[in-house]
Amino acid sequence: MRHYSTDTWFCNKANRKIAGVCSGLAAKQGLSVTGVRVAAVLLLLCFPSIVFFAYVGAALLLPSRYIV
Repeated sequence: MRHYSTDTWFCNKANRKIAGVCSGLAAKQGLSVTGVRVAAVLLLLCFPSIVFFAYVGAALLLPSRYIV
């Protein structure tokens, strides 16, 4: 089993709904996954194109990790 440090932002494949971007950010910052997801949805409603492309870009560029 690999142990990864959480000092960089990553996509968390263990607790994902779509790509794991919000889950990875929550793990890095020590925040609630639900809170990060709610904030992401609210930002998506306010700034749809920017948030959509930022999320897709993060999903493609960030490394994937499986952290429970």
